[in-house]
Amino acid sequence: MVAVLPTASGTDAGAHEPKRARNRWKPYLLLLPGLAWLAVFFISPLFSLLATSLMTPAGLSPDDGYLPGFELNNYVLGMQEFFPQYIRSFIFAGIATISALLIAYPLAYFIAFRSGKWKNILLMLVVAPFFASFLIRTYAWRTILADDGFITSTISSLGLLPDGRILS
Repeated sequence: MVAVLPTASGTDAGAHEPKRARNRWKPYLLLLPGLAWLAVFFISPLFSLLATSLMTPAGLSPDDGYLPGFELNNYVLGMQEFFPQYIRSFIFAGIATISALLIAYPLAYFIAFRSGKWKNILLMLVVAPFFASFLIRTYAWRTILADDGFITSTISSLGLLPDGRILS
């Protein structure tokens, strides 16, 4: 037997359970847009690539095309033909990973615990290179969308801008 204790408002504590159960699902519902994005732009192409890699050749030449099938021998042939390249790629990846760890951990430790008044400058020097790609993209878009850029001049030549003027 379960005893129901009255609350300050005079109702039992179990009356608010459906609202709590609803609130428990809110964080998971917020994941749905990101999961949908991953499904469309990551999982779908991944399965398409897997299906393509298992196809069987339709003829002797790659120009003859491929037929749907389940040919696991494609992976065996790929490993036999390109084995040295696979091994070399794993060696390079291992060297890059170990080098990054050997450089990054001591640097991060130094910045976190020993840098003192230089901490902000050192953090800026570490983070600043990541802005280079953003800067390059920004200038590329400015070039593309400029008054004399490719998109505006194309729209103007098609006669879609009023009086042949470029929008400002």
